[in-house]
Amino acid sequence: MSSATKQVGSGIGGWVGHMVDAAAAIPGHYGNLLAKRRGRTIALTLLGLLALTYPLIYNQFLAGLSRNVFPLPVPDETTMTFMLIFGIMAIGLNIVVGFAGLLDLGYVAFYALGAYTAAFFASPHFGSISIVLFSNVVSGFPGIHLPFWMILPMAVLVAATFGALLGAPTLRLRGDYLAIVTLGFGEIVPVFFKNLAAITFTFTIGGVTLISLQDVNLTGGPLGINPIDPFVILGVGFGATSGVAAVYFAMALTIIGIIVARNLERSRMGRAWGAIREDETAAEMMGVNTVRTKLLAFALGASFAGVAGAFQASYLGATTSDFFQFSTSILVLIMVILGGIGNIWGVLAGAIVLVYIDKTLLIWLGQRIGSVAPDFPNPSQFNFLIFGILLVVMMRFRPEGFIPSRQRAAELSVHGLEEAETAMGVDVETDNVSVAPPGQAELDREAELPSDLDDL
Repeated sequence: MSSATKQVGSGIGGWVGHMVDAAAAIPGHYGNLLAKRRGRTIALTLLGLLALTYPLIYNQFLAGLSRNVFPLPVPDETTMTFMLIFGIMAIGLNIVVGFAGLLDLGYVAFYALGAYTAAFFASPHFGSISIVLFSNVVSGFPGIHLPFWMILPMAVLVAATFGALLGAPTLRLRGDYLAIVTLGFGEIVPVFFKNLAAITFTFTIGGVTLISLQDVNLTGGPLGINPIDPFVILGVGFGATSGVAAVYFAMALTIIGIIVARNLERSRMGRAWGAIREDETAAEMMGVNTVRTKLLAFALGASFAGVAGAFQASYLGATTSDFFQFSTSILVLIMVILGGIGNIWGVLAGAIVLVYIDKTLLIWLGQRIGSVAPDFPNPSQFNFLIFGILLVVMMRFRPEGFIPSRQRAAELSVHGLEEAETAMGVDVETDNVSVAPPGQAELDREAELPSDLDDL
């Protein structure tokens, strides 16, 4: 029986067996890709090797060269880590926007929930108690101190729960109304954390006081919570001062996120999301449970932001409400749009490019311009203006994004539609769409699309 038709067992054993079979099939699949598209496969292999080795190359060569010889616009360890943190968030938002066709302008709220989850359970903030469990902190130290591997699933659960709670009242909303509700949620959560610094609350039933809080500081207010325990394994830390170790840990989290997102996309739930994205009414008539499907999209998308927020708080060793502004939600949405809505690799590329521009290129340009013309404005002050211009240019010349999904490319281009129908072995009448709309360029025939559905 071939790997394509082999039945997958149930439970953890079946899942492990499936993963082993998939790993064993990688060499053969890679050989097939080399035979079909040799140039593209070799180029992607070299790009992957560069991504894996770049942190070491920077640490051994580029860092000293940039500091001592000539400043180079190359990302350092902190920028690389934030590239991957925002990459995780972009993959999560792509589930909501790209897979399910919904809209979430308050995505930063789940980022904040993940960060404060890590802050509550891995810091001396609640100094009146002492809970130390499997942590490097000395027993009896004030506060709650849990290891990061326990905090991570907690952050996922908290973010997913609030994602479902956000989705519940928005099930009947579409378009602008859905955008307004999610925007409001994204604005409320950071303000909520900022103002829970002096809480006085009493809850009494039948003359019995069950809860009594007197001037309790829950979230640290504008100052936030500091310090937060770093993630440590076998004596190796993954904080801001750990160098390449944090980068590779963020890379591991990103790879796990990619695997989860790809499996969701190809699952029964992923097909239901696609049906809702195309026509929610038709999907409901065909038997798709739109309530459950949309709630899962919000919950699963939010869980990715929870992971990113928890790792960011552990990495920086501090968190504050100022980290979670509305502009962060817009930035992640721009990453998804520019990278390619619906394409996992596209949104990851969008995150890497925009974080590089924001945290490396614009700062480098500002330093170079400042050394020549000190009175000239610093380009980093106009980062969102630059992102807006980039977005307008992309919408004019390549609206499908850097790396579009096959469906997105087919929707926006006649050539993309022809390529897609050829690959799927169907014949679709395209006489009425043989030319692009006025003023809109068709997709260049030289821009290759995936050769089969497995490459989406």
